[in-house]
Amino acid sequence: MGTITIKVPQNIQVEYEIDNVSVVNQLLEQLATEPPARRQVKPDRLLGLFAEDAELLDEITTDLMQTREDRFDNF
Repeated sequence: MGTITIKVPQNIQVEYEIDNVSVVNQLLEQLATEPPARRQVKPDRLLGLFAEDAELLDEITTDLMQTREDRFDNF
């Protein structure tokens, strides 16, 4: 039997039903004994650049999507 690893950010709720009680018990034991691994994230200067300009980002995204649609509708 293989191993399946699912990594989900903490702010996302995931629900999954498992019928096998022993699998559920193993999973709960593992979660209780192993703290989640923390990875270091480098700060992204570009990401914070538009923090105050959400509307500008929306306009840029809309324009880009329209251009994409226009170009690929011709194929």
